[in-house]
Amino acid sequence: MIISIGNISLGGTGKTPFVILIGKYFLEKGERVCVLSRGYKGKLKYDTNIISDGNRFYFTPPMAADEPYLIAKNLKNAVIITGKDRNKGYILAKEKFACNTFILDDGYQHRKMQRDVDILLLDYQNSVSTGLIFPFGYLREFPSSIKRADIIVFTKTNGGKTIPEKVKGYVKGKPIFFSDYRFTSIVSKSEEIPLKHINGEKVLTFSGIAKNKHFFHMLKSVGADIENTFSFRDHHVYTEKELLSILESAKEKDVKYIITTEKDYVKIPDNLKEQFYYAKIEIVLNDKKKFFEAIENTYKKKRP
Repeated sequence: MIISIGNISLGGTGKTPFVILIGKYFLEKGERVCVLSRGYKGKLKYDTNIISDGNRFYFTPPMAADEPYLIAKNLKNAVIITGKDRNKGYILAKEKFACNTFILDDGYQHRKMQRDVDILLLDYQNSVSTGLIFPFGYLREFPSSIKRADIIVFTKTNGGKTIPEKVKGYVKGKPIFFSDYRFTSIVSKSEEIPLKHINGEKVLTFSGIAKNKHFFHMLKSVGADIENTFSFRDHHVYTEKELLSILESAKEKDVKYIITTEKDYVKIPDNLKEQFYYAKIEIVLNDKKKFFEAIENTYKKKRP
């Protein structure tokens, strides 16, 4: 089975957590899972490279891109391969590791690669915006491309469960799901702390993701007293000077916790990791059982 996870916007819909969610489901079923990622912003560039064979890591950031490495850290026993040519990675995984379930990370526009299930993630609050593609808007494709999807998932719904008006015509007749993210704890190199412990505590936070403000807002919504924030561009590679500057600011503000995203945390050098935490998140789906049934049913229809 080949499953594609993607979007039609320029980022920030939460592809990586969904790749992890789906990967865990099939690993628990006993499948041999491989995630194929382009490896955007990794120093390995776009040649075909094995990041993890399911037992050990071959590359870590900054050689490996942050997202595939994060996926590998969360999907024990899964094979993670990066490279521009996904078909080449597919053949490698099948022949060398006998993989039988493949997940294309950010694969919606990678139409050269055959897939059995196309899952499209849409930002609930801003599904298609003005409907214009980059550089005139923030879309990768025109809204009509939504029709290619087999399954639609609206993300960051904040409890909403109605289909946005702008996309109703494109999603008609498709399995539709609504999802949110929630923090469960904060984690450092040596400990995991229940989320309730940051309620009312002074916090400094930083991130380099597509939507930094959304992350900061989520931390504030769970009770963190945010003293200072640092925003960086998506996929930012941190220098030691930047991290030391953040630590100095935290000392000046007398904060108890310095919290970032897991995607950013994996890029912090080991000798500094102990001083930082990342916010652990989980996906909340309106009907998780039916979501995976939709994946299985789509596959069976295409490959009876």
